[in-house]
Amino acid sequence: MAGASIRDFSDYTFKDFLTEFGKDYSGDEHAERETIFFEKLAEVKKHNEEFHAGKHTWWSTVNEYSDWTNAEWKKIRTGKANHKIHEHPMLRLTKTEANPASMDWRDHGVVTPVKNQGGCGSCWAFSATEVVESHYAIATGDLLTFAPQAFVNCVQNPQGCGGTGGCAGATMELAFNLTMSMGMPLEADLPYAGFDKTCTEYTPAVKATGYVKNPENDADALETAIATLGPMSVTVAANWGGYGGGVFSGGCNDNNCDLDHGVAAVGYGVDASGGAYWLVRNSWGTGWGEGGYIRLSRANDAVLYTDKTPADGVACKPFPDSQIVGGESGILFDTSYPTGVAAGESQVVV
Repeated sequence: MAGASIRDFSDYTFKDFLTEFGKDYSGDEHAERETIFFEKLAEVKKHNEEFHAGKHTWWSTVNEYSDWTNAEWKKIRTGKANHKIHEHPMLRLTKTEANPASMDWRDHGVVTPVKNQGGCGSCWAFSATEVVESHYAIATGDLLTFAPQAFVNCVQNPQGCGGTGGCAGATMELAFNLTMSMGMPLEADLPYAGFDKTCTEYTPAVKATGYVKNPENDADALETAIATLGPMSVTVAANWGGYGGGVFSGGCNDNNCDLDHGVAAVGYGVDASGGAYWLVRNSWGTGWGEGGYIRLSRANDAVLYTDKTPADGVACKPFPDSQIVGGESGILFDTSYPTGVAAGESQVVV
């Protein structure tokens, strides 16, 4: 069982944590971080005791985020789903045959290595970038690494969709629109800075003709899109900070499913115990989760939840009072992909 990967934290100390993750604090901040750390450590130990007792399908762990404040978490999970852009036409793909039982686009050589957004709320930019990379590789056979900093710098967000822009949040759909109008440069030509910078001229290495939204809260539609076209940008409620491995469940309940994070769904499958899952790529580095990935349970594919705070980094102005989201961690509500991804034109744009 995958539980063999679970660490024993019975004798783990704050000093051990600081050494392992190369951190150093002083004064009041040291005391604050230590308090947060021990609260998180207690949660990890309790959860893993319950995992060993058969109460959970995933286990928890300590990672570089185990001493983060709520404000720090909120900053990097800024905004995703976009109500105005939800008016964009949705497309249900027609299946000519049954979808394969599992799909992992990493096995096809079209997924770049896991990235790390750092302390910038640019998850939306990373999700869109990663999906454009994969669709370009599927179309051309050439896997290139594109620059999320282009989205951070240049995406305009006047309606406050998912935030106020840049490190304060936007949406994958807005990023796809920029890929259509301006294209994206290579990462080597515009390295990720992790903070807002002025939009300056660049030469696009890739462009798209538009983007498509899959039907909302429809598991079969998302599965078909992944199986037939490639990775998808998806929006989730990402209260996964302590996730260590296994098939995650419990991201939403009757009172809370606040979509706040953009990621990429790169596959689906079934684990050794028969648990079906969505394979999701995160942008918190390879030290988090299963090498930067999380498997979200499909047991809740047919379950709907109410997101009661869509204005909290989720929707566009005017903000709705609530929205209905489906699936584990709300993964089925906001899913999209770029179309016509191809090599960019040679002109410089700004």
